[in-house]
Order: sequence, then C-alpha cells, then structure tokens
Amino acid sequence: MTTFEGRFEAEHGSWPMLLRWGVAGSLVLALHGAAAYALLNPAPLDAPPQGAPEAAILIDLAPPAESAEAPPPPEATLPEPVSEPPPPEPVAEPIPEPPPPEPEPEPVIEPLPEPVPPEVPPEPVVEPLPEPLPPEPVVEEPPPEIPVAEEIAPVPGNVPLPTVRPAPPRPEPERRVERSRPPPERVERRERRETPARQTPRRQAPQPPASVASRGAPERQASQGAPVSAASRERWQSRIQARLNRYKRTPRGGSEGTVVVTFTIDGSGSVGGARVSRSGGAVLDEAALALVRRAAPYPGSPSGNPVSVTVPIRFN
Repeated sequence: MTTFEGRFEAEHGSWPMLLRWGVAGSLVLALHGAAAYALLNPAPLDAPPQGAPEAAILIDLAPPAESAEAPPPPEATLPEPVSEPPPPEPVAEPIPEPPPPEPEPEPVIEPLPEPVPPEVPPEPVVEPLPEPLPPEPVVEEPPPEIPVAEEIAPVPGNVPLPTVRPAPPRPEPERRVERSRPPPERVERRERRETPARQTPRRQAPQPPASVASRGAPERQASQGAPVSAASRERWQSRIQARLNRYKRTPRGGSEGTVVVTFTIDGSGSVGGARVSRSGGAVLDEAALALVRRAAPYPGSPSGNPVSVTVPIRFN
C-alpha cells in the first residue's frame, strides 16, 4: 500500500485532490441517474399543472344494481409506488497499473581505439654540399709609410751680399772734324785721353777680410749641426708616428680613409705649417690637422734644425 499510495500521490496529488475527484464523480453519477429515471417514467399528458390542487377521488359506497349482464366495475388501480432507484454504487476508479520498470539500457561497450602506429621519422634529406668558393685573393696591405723627413737647410749667416755692378760707361760720340785741320798735337792728346778711359777694368765686388771669412765657416757648420745617422732618424720618425697613433681619434660618423699630412718640426718639438698633402674627405682632413696640433709637442729633430715631415694618417 505504501508503494501504491506513493505512486498515486505522485500521479494524482494528495488526499484533498482525491476528495475533490470523489465529489465530482458522485455529482456526475446523480445527474446520470436522474436523466435515466426521467426517460423510463415519462409524465402523463393531462397532468395538472404544477402547483394546482390534486383532483379528489370520489368513491360511491352504495351497492350497484345487480344485473346479470352488467360487467363488474373496474377496480381502481392505485398507482404503483414509485420506488426511487438506489443510488448508483460509486464506481471505483481503476487503479492505474504501475508502468513497467524501464529496462536498464545495456551498457554500450565502446570499441577500443585502434592503436596509432608510431610515426616513422622522415628520412633526413641530405642536402648537397655547396661547392667550395674559390679562395678570395689576399690583398696585401701596403706597409705603413714611414714619415719622410725633409731637412730644411738653414740660411747661413754673415754672408756678404753681392754688390751691384756699375753700368759700363757710354762711349762719347765722336765729334766731326772741321775741314780746317787742327794742329796734330791736340788730336793726338784727345785720342790718348779716350783710350785709357775705355780700358779701365770693371770694379770687383768687395771681398770680406780674411778674418771675417774664417769666422763664417765654423758658424755655418755649427748651424747645420753634426751629421745625423739614418738609424737615429728612423727612430725619431717612429716616435712621431707612435705619438700620432696615441692621440688619434676616429671622427663621428664612422668615416674611413687615409689622409697624408705634411708639417714642420723644429729642434724644440714645436709644429708649424701643417697642411694636407693628400685629402681623404673634408671630415677626415679636419680630423687629421686637429690630430697634428693635439699631439704636439713632438720629439725635437735630431739635427736641431726645422725638418719637414710627411705622415700618412689612417682612420678606421
């Protein structure tokens, strides 16, 4: 019962709902019964109207005259009492059969996935080796140029300046001899006077005295200095090149090139007359001249005299 009640409540609701259904069912049954009774027992045609008093039934108690042929009076038939039909038995609603239990779905056995074959690594494609390029020709860089020192010969002192040669005397125009012959003695005298004037030797430049000439020679040798060996000159030039490399700075912009600069170094190492002998561009030229001035003072010249130096300066 508990299971049935539970299913019934689940399908039709609780007990108040059942009560409503019962009352409605009984009303339906009553209406159906009344309709059936009205159909089975129809009302008479001349029935008094509803609410009118019923007609009185007269009964004659005097004995009737006996006659042999007279039929007996009909007996009054009383209407049969109408018995109310019994109320219809409540029709029990059929108990709905519980739905059959749903069959449990059979477990679907999923097919096992097919084993994936292992991936075979692709065979390595051997690329053909590129043909070896021909060796690039080796460009031999020229050895760094060694600055060439050109020694400037000093001007010797106490040198006698050459005197200006006097212009030769112009010959006097010969005078015409008059027809009248002068005395011969006078003409001869004039010729004698003119010949020594024409034969006068030219004046020679005045030579300094022997004492002055003897002094000038040692002074010239002192000004020229002692002879400089080639080894000492090369060492001096390498020191100049090293000093330039020490102070060299590459200009902004990463320009590359070589500038050849010529300048003069005196005995004290001072610089003068710096100029560009071979240009490498406006920027590099300015950088090279600035380098020459920035690296001063240099080692003095071995001879002590001003020496012209030509140096290549490479920027990279």
